[in-house]
Amino acid sequence: MKKILLITLTALFAFMSMEGFAQSQRKKRAAIFTNPQNYDAQVIAVGTTGTKYIYVSGTGKKLEGALFQAQQNAIHACIFKNIPGTPQAEGVPALYDAQEPKPEDEEFFDEFFAPDGMYLSFIANRSTLKPEGKDVVDIGKGYFQVRLKVQVSYDQLKKYLVDNGKVKAFAADLQGVAKPKMIIFPSDEWCKKAGYTDKNGNPDYNKALSDDNLRDMIATFEGFMSKAGYEINDLRQELNDYKTSRAYDAAEEYGNEKAATMKDMLESAVRADMRIEFDYRMKNEAGKQYVEFNIGVYDAATNKALFSNVARGTAVSGNAQLVNQLKEAIQNIQDHFLSQINEKFAKMAKEGREIIVVCDRFASCDITFNSTFDGDKLSLIINDYVESEVVEGTSFTTDIATANKLKYSQVHIPLFKEKKNRRTGKTTTVAQYAKDFGDGLAAYITEVTGEPCRVEPRGVGRVFITLGIDATEEE
Repeated sequence: MKKILLITLTALFAFMSMEGFAQSQRKKRAAIFTNPQNYDAQVIAVGTTGTKYIYVSGTGKKLEGALFQAQQNAIHACIFKNIPGTPQAEGVPALYDAQEPKPEDEEFFDEFFAPDGMYLSFIANRSTLKPEGKDVVDIGKGYFQVRLKVQVSYDQLKKYLVDNGKVKAFAADLQGVAKPKMIIFPSDEWCKKAGYTDKNGNPDYNKALSDDNLRDMIATFEGFMSKAGYEINDLRQELNDYKTSRAYDAAEEYGNEKAATMKDMLESAVRADMRIEFDYRMKNEAGKQYVEFNIGVYDAATNKALFSNVARGTAVSGNAQLVNQLKEAIQNIQDHFLSQINEKFAKMAKEGREIIVVCDRFASCDITFNSTFDGDKLSLIINDYVESEVVEGTSFTTDIATANKLKYSQVHIPLFKEKKNRRTGKTTTVAQYAKDFGDGLAAYITEVTGEPCRVEPRGVGRVFITLGIDATEEE
């Protein structure tokens, strides 16, 4: 009996030791990739095939071990670290949304980073990886430290992690909502500096597009955004459409609250969510020339700046080729740029589109906003309507409330609304802009007062609703 017990206990301890050793090995291996690492990584270039060149350090026994470690570190950095960039290539944020794997992901990353793990498939040209002489340091006792330029198949890595549920796709919280509609402009500042203005000193985009370099750069940028799946409207085509329309000639001077600018009309025509503006300037570095681009993204409804990126091409001797430098600059910032666009649109989808609503009346109209209907002042009835239609949890500001005028700002309306087809009865989800909100409010005011209303949008973010019939129109 004692022998049996002794054998059983021996077997149990042996099993526990083996299991403990295996767990220890797993922890040891996982710890390499889940704890803050003592290595350096930097993005030094962006490839044309969705790759990134990472300059990364690694330490290991013998040179082979250090090279092996550097490759692992390059993939680890892309997943878990915010990698800084250089003037030629923008840094990239960590793909994973935590500094170390969550408990449910530990086994996945343990296998992923195993010596023969899946991570190896995302390192391009492994057979040709060699450090330069200055990038190899013998630190003693058989250990080496190296710095290595590793080409990482970044887009494929990101897709693999998304497909396996370890990383969220861009704007995943939009839950299938379409990407924002956009239109690209040269910046107003650039137009003015270049002399592309109208008689009032306002930017003249038609004149600006006579600049071959600018036209080619806008086409390049439009192609980049379209390839990434964004709906981009051709500025030149929209301008040509307006040349033959009354709206083109109806552009008024700045200053009047109801004045329409060319930008207003173009954004309204394409129903843009965001506007991209960019300009460029030539610079010199150590006797070589390069182009620096400032790329800003604006909320088309409010004209508020959402974010901006500065990108540049590589300094070259002689004349810098603008389009080629723009392509290079786009490659350097594209991941961060698109991530920011999606983040801002996701926020817009959650908080609503911010618009301004102005209600006034024709002098010939007998009804004022102090008139009462069913015991309530018209101004309060309109206020209640606005309150009922904004995104839940948001507030708006009443800037003006007089007998002749109401003005509401910071009105957050749902980005999308349900619309019923009068003929078929079918309900569809459509994008909502200031004019759509204005049409609904105007119909409601008419229902309450019996008076018709005129709805005049300005761009995609302002709408003017005028109560009554203009006496001049009756003549």
